[in-house]
Amino acid sequence: MTDKEFQEMRQQMDLLKEKLNRQEVVNEQLMRKAVETRLQRIGLNHKIKRAYMVLCILFIPAFLIGVMELPVWFGIATVAMLALSLVYHEAFMEHVSADDLNRLSMKQISEKAIRLKEQGARWIWIGIPMLVAWLVTFCYVVLHRSDYETEGQYILYGISFGIIIGACLGVIIYKKQQRMIDDLRSDIQ
Repeated sequence: MTDKEFQEMRQQMDLLKEKLNRQEVVNEQLMRKAVETRLQRIGLNHKIKRAYMVLCILFIPAFLIGVMELPVWFGIATVAMLALSLVYHEAFMEHVSADDLNRLSMKQISEKAIRLKEQGARWIWIGIPMLVAWLVTFCYVVLHRSDYETEGQYILYGISFGIIIGACLGVIIYKKQQRMIDDLRSDIQ
C-alpha cells in the first residue's frame, strides 16, 4: 500500500466518521423533538386539569348553594374536597414539562414520568373514597330536604346519570394520561 492510497483511505475514513457524527446528531435531534412534543402534551393536559378544577371550585358550590339551595356547610365541604384535589395535583404530583428537557437528562425525565404515573394511580385510592363520601352526603341532604320530597328522586336520577358519564370520562382521561407517560418513556428508551 502506497502513501497516496493510505492518505486516500484516511480521508475516506474521516469523511465516514463525519457523516456518522452528523447522522447521530440528526437522530438525537429527532428523538429530542419527539420527547419534547410528548412533554408539551402532558403539560397541556396538566394545565387543562388545573383550569377545570379551578372552575369547579368556583361554580359547583355556587350552583349547590344558590340554585339548589343546599346547606352552606355542604357547599363549604364541596369546596374543601375540590381544593384538596387541586392541592394534591399541584403540590404532591411531580409534573414533567418541556422545560425539563433543557434541565434534566433523559434518565431523570423518565424517572419523573414513572413517579407521575405512580402518583396518578395513588390518587385513585384517595379520590374515589372522597367522591363516594361526597355522593352519599349529597344523597342524604337531597332526600332529607322537606321541599325536595317530590323532586328529590329526580335530582338523584340526574346525579346518577352524571356519575355514569363522569366515571366514563374519568377513566378515559386517566388511561390517556397513563398511556401518554408510557409513550414518553418508550420514546426516551
